[in-house]
Amino acid sequence: WQPLPTVEHDWFLYSRVSLWFVFGGGTQLTVLGQPKASPTVHLFPPSSEEIQTNNKATLVCLLGSFYPGSVEVTWKADGQQISTGVETTKPSKQSDNKYMASSYLSLDASDWKRHESYTCQVTHDGKNFEKSLKSSECS
Repeated sequence: WQPLPTVEHDWFLYSRVSLWFVFGGGTQLTVLGQPKASPTVHLFPPSSEEIQTNNKATLVCLLGSFYPGSVEVTWKADGQQISTGVETTKPSKQSDNKYMASSYLSLDASDWKRHESYTCQVTHDGKNFEKSLKSSECS
């Protein structure tokens, strides 16, 4: 690390809110600029209109108010991990400098009906947060 060169009568002002580095083995170092905050997790079932009209089913998992801005989302059907049909957004900063993200699980309507339970599992700061729903309880 080298300090910024300074020229007489020039001043540099900068701030760091959050800074992170990933090292060779995938180890991530995060320098915090505010207290850690666990994510809120909300899981929404597919709409009956989407199922009837498009023969598709999209589950939505919304994550909010977490810091630092690094999360991993895992989807499960009846306890088994699903990787096909998953799209997760990159976390974006909220007005309070915490982060939000969303994850989507897209299925054929027949797959949606085939499984009893669906879970959105969020890993943040080494802790797991889960929300689940039962397909039989959704219209």
